[in-house]
Amino acid sequence: MSNEDIKRRLSELHAELESTPELDADLRTLLEEVDEDIHSLLARDDPGEAEVHSLRARLEALAADFDAKHPHTNIFFRELIDALGRMGI
Repeated sequence: MSNEDIKRRLSELHAELESTPELDADLRTLLEEVDEDIHSLLARDDPGEAEVHSLRARLEALAADFDAKHPHTNIFFRELIDALGRMGI
């Protein structure tokens, strides 16, 4: 999956979440932070291993939280995490 594909999936995830009225402010803020971090890493040629590990851990935790509260979003997170993994992120 290319950077553009990941950006597209992020946009799809955002659209899905926007249609989820019960999304609490803390999860929305965390999602925005992770989104910014993903875009920042995608813009770099060689992101640091610690940054990649930290982002991946946050994504996994966010995916688990969303899966528990909003199971219909799980596929977006899993595809995003898998795609980033294939890119070495």
